[in-house]
Amino acid sequence: MNQDQYTPNSHIEEYLDYYCKLSNPSFAILLKGRWGSGKTWFINRYYKRPGENIKYLYVSLYGMTNFSDIEYAFFQQLHPVLSHKGLGFAGKILKGLLKATVKIDLDDNKQGIASIQVPDIDLPEGLKNADDNILIFDDLERCKIDISNVLGYINYFVEQKGMNVIIIANEEELVNNSEDYKRIKEKLVGKTFCISLEFERALENFITIVSCSKVKESLFSNFESIQEIYIKTKHENLRTLKQIILDFERIYKDLPEEVKNKPDALKEILQLLIVFSIEIKTGRLLPKHISRLTEHYYPSSLRKKNTTNNDEELTKLYKMLDTYTLLPLTNPFPNSLWWEIFFDKGFIDKEKLNKSISNSKYFQNENTPVWVRMWRFLELSDDEFNEFLSQLEAEYNSREYSELEVIKHIFGIFLNISDLQLYQKTKEEILKEAKAYIDDLRERYSDEFIRSSIAESSLRSSVGLGFQGKDFQEFEELSIYIDNVQKMVIEEKMPAASQELLKIMETDVLKFYRMTCIDSRQEGGLLSCNYREVPIFKFIDPAIFVKTLLSMSPEHQNDAFGVFQERYKFAEINRDLIVETEWLESIRNLLRIEVDNRKGKLSGVRLNTFVNKTLDLIIKKLLHLTNSVEATN
Repeated sequence: MNQDQYTPNSHIEEYLDYYCKLSNPSFAILLKGRWGSGKTWFINRYYKRPGENIKYLYVSLYGMTNFSDIEYAFFQQLHPVLSHKGLGFAGKILKGLLKATVKIDLDDNKQGIASIQVPDIDLPEGLKNADDNILIFDDLERCKIDISNVLGYINYFVEQKGMNVIIIANEEELVNNSEDYKRIKEKLVGKTFCISLEFERALENFITIVSCSKVKESLFSNFESIQEIYIKTKHENLRTLKQIILDFERIYKDLPEEVKNKPDALKEILQLLIVFSIEIKTGRLLPKHISRLTEHYYPSSLRKKNTTNNDEELTKLYKMLDTYTLLPLTNPFPNSLWWEIFFDKGFIDKEKLNKSISNSKYFQNENTPVWVRMWRFLELSDDEFNEFLSQLEAEYNSREYSELEVIKHIFGIFLNISDLQLYQKTKEEILKEAKAYIDDLRERYSDEFIRSSIAESSLRSSVGLGFQGKDFQEFEELSIYIDNVQKMVIEEKMPAASQELLKIMETDVLKFYRMTCIDSRQEGGLLSCNYREVPIFKFIDPAIFVKTLLSMSPEHQNDAFGVFQERYKFAEINRDLIVETEWLESIRNLLRIEVDNRKGKLSGVRLNTFVNKTLDLIIKKLLHLTNSVEATN
């Protein structure tokens, strides 16, 4: 884009060109605008223009508490070498230099008024005159100095020194917070301009600071799309835009190569990042509500029947869906839970990212499961719908699916298409058949109920797709039925499994770590199940656990301590582990007794370190999560 093209702020640049050449104008210029509107970006681009012969001194007043801070900021720009801390100049010399160049008194005076003083050291003439500089005071509303004093201070340069001064501020805050502002402004400011958002220029500038060339290429190729969506959000804040660009670069670096090679997938990630970032930033959306969007996989005409209740949150979601009609908010890539974790925890979940890829529309092929194709039934032709539905029914009736999450997906799809009168069976019939399926699964694959033990994500989504039909009473009834079956299976299996796990901790700490911390199944027998998200520890007698731990070598004890630290690292996500809190507290109490019994011994120091540095922090985290869960229920 041509930097010389006309922009919404061209008239301001033209006037500043005129003003900065005036000699002793006797008034300052105010550039105003809301937070994030691009005021600082505008002035930085203006005074740093190539070939600019006029000298500028810029200072941000953000957080400054006294005039010395301001003056030293000017001094650093005038004398970058002399102001370097490594040179170790005495404060008096620095003060003298500054009094010579900016010609103001750095000595604290009770009145807080700047005054001209003769420099107390002899300096070359080239260092004694800063009057030719244009002074720029940014972030006026964020200055900690009383507004009357700081404006009087700025007025000194305008009236007494005849200097050209540009002030930048969010004037709304100044008017609201100071009764004196308008009166002083009338005397000091001769012209006021409101900065308009220069989206294209700003976006181009933000993209150029991205370090990864591939990310730059993707951003520039989606330039118009970014602008279109940003305008639709009605959020005029360039700081948010810059954060979005940086977040996209961060996400891109963690994407699998096959996603990086899919321009359409990258475009969708970028579009969703813009919408979710701004909706959350403005308070119109909470991260935890992103998953709720997947529950409304209908066109707006089919959703109207669900808006009769007074659910304010649901109304906001429907409004959001109707605002961004062309974006796949109900089926976001990679998946809704991934986005929720990203915005709520700032964490890029590579595991969920990789899992969701195979079920994504961007990677569907002849090997894509038919239930995944049916999940997107609204995108099928009539013939495709009939073909895939017949195939799915046949696979379902022959019990080809053994994963609970998949069964719940299929159940939800059946409920949806039944509700839309696209399926001959009633919801009651569908529920009855699903319960029978769960009973068969328990008989044949009881370990499946342990593997998928009530993970929080499985209540809303799995394998990268949100559950359909979740709002129907039948879906809730089946979920409760599955929970009850799971509890029965766990009661039957966990005592024996926990004892086996304890033996493995004693003999093979690495395997113990893999089974309790990593999402991968081990081979063989009952322990083919993975317990990363299963609260198996609560089934182990605390006294027996401590006895086993103490029987291990110091090296293996330290390894076991590390397993605990790793297991609860992301307890915010694996909230099923909260129920292990009481068990952990019992372990801590027993170990404290051992510590007292081993005073003066190295083993006591080792156990005490584990209690204080690991167990205490884990228990504190889990208790905090418990309170958070209770507060939201």
